Amino acid sequence: MIKLKSMRIRKTRLNLSILILGLVILTLLFGIVCKKQFLFASATSNQPIAEIEEESSEHYITFYDGDTILTVRSDARTVGEAISRANIKIGEYDTVEPALTEEIKEEDYNINVYRAREVIVVDGYNRKYIKTAKTNPTEVAIDAGVEMLDADVVKIVPQNSILESGMLVVYQVVRAKVVSLNFYGKLTQIRTQAKTVGEFLKEQNISADKSKNWISVSKDTAITDGISFSVFQQGKQTLTVEEDIPFVEAYTYDYSLNYGTRIITKAGKLGRKVATYEVEMKDGVEISRIFISEVVTQAAETQQVTIGMKVNLPAGSHEDWMAAAGISPSDYGYVNFIIEHESHWNPLSRNRTSGATGLCQALPGSKMASAGADWETNPITQLRWCNGYAVGRYGGWAKAYEFWTQHKWW
Repeated sequence: MIKLKSMRIRKTRLNLSILILGLVILTLLFGIVCKKQFLFASATSNQPIAEIEEESSEHYITFYDGDTILTVRSDARTVGEAISRANIKIGEYDTVEPALTEEIKEEDYNINVYRAREVIVVDGYNRKYIKTAKTNPTEVAIDAGVEMLDADVVKIVPQNSILESGMLVVYQVVRAKVVSLNFYGKLTQIRTQAKTVGEFLKEQNISADKSKNWISVSKDTAITDGISFSVFQQGKQTLTVEEDIPFVEAYTYDYSLNYGTRIITKAGKLGRKVATYEVEMKDGVEISRIFISEVVTQAAETQQVTIGMKVNLPAGSHEDWMAAAGISPSDYGYVNFIIEHESHWNPLSRNRTSGATGLCQALPGSKMASAGADWETNPITQLRWCNGYAVGRYGGWAKAYEFWTQHKWW
């Protein structure tokens, strides 16, 4: 009897388990059917399923607005839409990060609201009052229209140290000072906030060790705007410098142009080269320099010049010229001999070796300027000087002739 009762209890439990399992299966089947119906209904709306799911997705959005922190659940698509739904008012100069057009994609999203406030930006004697939401000092100065140069900084300083305005702080632009540095022979300008030469050298990673570098000023020297000093390496070193290559001139002589006329028909151009030297330095003074090599980076271009050679000689014979120069007729023979041998009576004659010029080959030719401003082309002016030279040096043309025949020069 007891055994029969126990079998009934087990059978009842088995039936109950089957019933529970059946209910679970029915529940799952119902959920699948509902989902299929939802998907089918969504497909009939002419929108992609992914887009519908995106539209229905929500995000946890946290707003940081000064001391206020607000978290909401929203399906807003953009930052601007989320701000609008949260009834957060944005002023003209307020800044929102990320931008209002930024799409919200993450499930947890943060939005920062920076409120504009009135500030003062001081740049030397210029003071600007602006409203800005920027917090970075440099960005605040730029917002005020201040042009920031290399190494310039902006400091936040107590208001009462500059002016009375009712504001707690001001943004003061501290302009960098310009240092003109001759570093190993190369001139450069560097802007810096360093207070002393020592600080500047450390800032530029330049060794102040006297055995390595010679510095033209003390390390304690204060940095002032426009200060200049030199740093040279001690001992032997290789120095590479850029140098100009001068251009040469090529001449064309034109006998239809008046003598002395100079026309540049094609301008020359300087070339450039990189030259390497071994230089020995001691306390900033170059002891020696030995050329090692050079590389031409830009060849020089020759300048083309046309030179006028036309001379309007005085009328008359050579005797007429000698008479006009004040030479005695008794000396004409001596004069003719010497001038014929020196220049063949060409007032433009020039000795290529010595540079002597003119009828009697004066050296330098400019000596003849004492006889007249037209000494370069006028044979009478040249003869006048030659006459004075013959009398002054030899006592007369006869003695000059005697000397010339013995020495072949005078």
